[in-house]
Amino acid sequence: MDALTISVQAGAPHHNEGDAMTMTAESDGHQVGTPPPDAATYDQLLALARHRRSVRAIDPHREVPDETIDKILEVARWAPSAGNAQPWEFLVVRDAETRKRIAELYARQMADKREMQEAVWGHRDHIGYTGFRHSPVFVLVLGDPRVIDAYPVRTALEKGESHFVTSLAQATVFAHLAVASLGLGSQWVSDVSSPYMSTMIKSWLGIPRHMRIYDMFGVGYPAVMPAPTSRRGLDEIVHHERYDQDRSRDQEAVERFLWDDTLLGGFRSNNGLKGRGPTEGPA
Repeated sequence: MDALTISVQAGAPHHNEGDAMTMTAESDGHQVGTPPPDAATYDQLLALARHRRSVRAIDPHREVPDETIDKILEVARWAPSAGNAQPWEFLVVRDAETRKRIAELYARQMADKREMQEAVWGHRDHIGYTGFRHSPVFVLVLGDPRVIDAYPVRTALEKGESHFVTSLAQATVFAHLAVASLGLGSQWVSDVSSPYMSTMIKSWLGIPRHMRIYDMFGVGYPAVMPAPTSRRGLDEIVHHERYDQDRSRDQEAVERFLWDDTLLGGFRSNNGLKGRGPTEGPA
């Protein structure tokens, strides 16, 4: 039986071409789609997903070299995207004064956010953590909405915006997993996409008006590793063939979950957001 060979161009950072990787279906039992020998196994991927945290306490005294940031963004650029439109670009910020200005801008925006939180939920706790400010590197995730034209016409009209956003989210998640795989920490800073913050940052950093700021994350070495947060069990979230109404949560169950296991209640069933230092034992 003839071999079926699929070639994929795997580029190095900053280049469009590179060595070809091949996956071959042979008569000896090798199947199309089998990962290359050096790919992570399922168990390794699951362990990494379980290990990853949003780290809100970064060691300000340890630098992260450019080569490490390149590794993170090399993973991010291999994320799937709608229509392979690859809407992402990344702006790496190292300048200390610029990082300080961004962190101060974030803190100013938090005043209104905390007031709104208290008006609706009766408290302003767990809002506006600025631990990311100690990260030696900020990475802004930018999106170019002009690539929505890559989608089929009807798709672009009906779901262009959601496909654009989910594509950027994929790249961001890939980046966070890469950060965790390298023993580093990162924190989502989604507030940078607000009209106020994005307008100011785009002005400061010369970002073209047509580009959007989707997200930002700081990268650094954890000073404190948060305790693991809970996850709903597969038996709660997986249905087969038809939705099992007997497992549908009532409002009381949802509210209990919100206050015990999410940011709303400060993850109180998981020892909060503070986490544990390196000498305090496993989380």
